[in-house]
Amino acid sequence: MSPKVDVADERRAQIIQAALACFTRKGYNNTTMDDIVAESGLSKGSLYWYFKSKDDLFAAAFMSLLMDIGQEAFAALEQCTTASDKLRALAQALVNFCKEAEGFFSLFLEFWASSPRREEAGQLWIGMLVQYKDVIVGIIEEGVRNGEFKPVDAEQLAWVLMAAYDGLAAYITLIPDMDLERVSQVFIETLLSGLAADGNRQ
Repeated sequence: MSPKVDVADERRAQIIQAALACFTRKGYNNTTMDDIVAESGLSKGSLYWYFKSKDDLFAAAFMSLLMDIGQEAFAALEQCTTASDKLRALAQALVNFCKEAEGFFSLFLEFWASSPRREEAGQLWIGMLVQYKDVIVGIIEEGVRNGEFKPVDAEQLAWVLMAAYDGLAAYITLIPDMDLERVSQVFIETLLSGLAADGNRQ
């Protein structure tokens, strides 16, 4: 008999949190399902009820992190009235993600490199990237339409913006004392200055 929906969601979240703790502490290759069982306080049968393998569990944990940043970012965007403020809010959400998921970027690369499901893992990542890219493109195009931004290739600029924060997510692992807030602020304000249409420069 399957667990009730609310209990199932709670157990799944419990397992994912335990897995994130283990993966962050020990790395992908050195983490075992037994480690996650011990961390979660659940039985091994419970883990295998929800996840077929360590690969499946890692992918679910990674998706959970990406969905968290998406929800945070979209909630912040709803409070903004200008395209500039939307990009600032998005940048802050990305900074928060870099801090919360410190070290997880390198873990994903470790998972991708060692997983027999490398192509599937790559497609998982690509799918999420494309969704976030489309959101950024929409913000930039909104700014162009309302005269806030000068005409630009929104698609290519969105990829560059995302690559910048992916790089910061990797750098913060190597340089933990980096002032990520300040780096992001300088970057996004410089970007907005370059985007500003004539007459809208501050």
